[in-house]
Amino acid sequence: MPDSASTASRGPQETQTLIALLGNLMPLLMRLQSQPAPLAPGYGVTVPNPMLDHQAAVNLVEDITTDSLRTLSAWLEAHAGRQPGVETCVPIVTQAAHCFAARDYAQAFALIWQAYRAIALLRANNPQLPPLRASEPFAPPTSVMH
Repeated sequence: MPDSASTASRGPQETQTLIALLGNLMPLLMRLQSQPAPLAPGYGVTVPNPMLDHQAAVNLVEDITTDSLRTLSAWLEAHAGRQPGVETCVPIVTQAAHCFAARDYAQAFALIWQAYRAIALLRANNPQLPPLRASEPFAPPTSVMH
């Protein structure tokens, strides 16, 4: 287990790596934002609306964070106390849930990232530890609402 000094010294570098990875998404997001919104049948021409774009972004972040917290919570409930080391992730996920409830999405996301990283490390050291998600590939919905 790494000592706290080496963990603390890696923290800013890991944060910078995460920021760089997220920064790579910005060109894609900017391109999507500059494209005209698709027209829904019967709704006419859409006009760029920064307030709607902001609300859509907040909704997306809430959904991603909520899904991640549910996944982490279910996994921890199933494995904490049964697998060595898993319980160390519980306070991280608990704090992430508190940040999410306070609408501090940036901090919640950072803590979720820490939990995913800690679980990846645990799984690297113990390959018998199950993955966070079932190994089934993503299946798109079989029907689309009309």
